[in-house]
Amino acid sequence: MTASKPPAGLQTLERGLTVLEVVAAAGACTAADVMARTGLHRSIAYRLLSTLEARGYLRRGGNGRYEIGASVLPVAAAVRTELQTAARAALAQVAEATGATAFLAIPQGDDAVTLVTAEPPATSTPFAYRPGARHPLTRGAPGLAILAAGPPRPGERAEVTLARELGHVRTTGEVLPGVSSVAVPVHLRDGRVAAACVLYAPGWTNEQEAISLLTAVAERLTAS
Repeated sequence: MTASKPPAGLQTLERGLTVLEVVAAAGACTAADVMARTGLHRSIAYRLLSTLEARGYLRRGGNGRYEIGASVLPVAAAVRTELQTAARAALAQVAEATGATAFLAIPQGDDAVTLVTAEPPATSTPFAYRPGARHPLTRGAPGLAILAAGPPRPGERAEVTLARELGHVRTTGEVLPGVSSVAVPVHLRDGRVAAACVLYAPGWTNEQEAISLLTAVAERLTAS
C-alpha cells in the first residue's frame, strides 16, 4: 500500500511557509540560497518567491537578496503571549547590562527557534538575531540548553548532561561562525521548556555576569 500524496494546495502552502522560514532564519538570502536550503526545483522556488514578494511577505533588495517584508508585521503583532511579554522585559535588562544580544529560544520539532530577542545599543554588538531564527537542537548553546531542560536521552551530547549539573552551557561557532553563545535551561510553569541565551564575540568579558542574569531570567520565567 502506497502512502497518499498531500493535496497540491497543502503542499504549496507548506513549501511557501518553508521558504519564509528559510529567509527569516538567514536574514537575507538569494534565490539560489533558498533552493539550496529547501531542495526545491528552480521553477518552484522562483514561483513561490515571486508570490510571496507580490503579497508583501518578502521584499527583494537592489542586490537581489530576499528579506522578510512588511506584510509579516501584522501577523507577528497578533502573536502576543504572556511568555513573550515577560521574556522581552527580562531580556532587555540582560542586553543592557552585558552589551550582548539576548534572546529566548523554544523547541519546535527538532529545532530551537528564537521567540524573543533584545538588542543592546547598536554600537555595543555587531550581532543581530531575529525572532524566527532556527537551528537544530543538537547544535549550539540554545538547543543544548533546551535539551538539558528535559529528561536525559540515550546518546545525548556530554555538554547536555553537564548543562544539567552546571545550569548553563556554552558553545562557539556551532550556529554562527566565530560567534559564541551561552544559554541557561528554562523550565516554564506550564511544563514547557526553553532557553535564555546571549551571543558574543571572542574577547567578551561579561560571560559570568550574563550567566547570573540569565539564571535570574530563567527563575523569573519559571515563576511567571
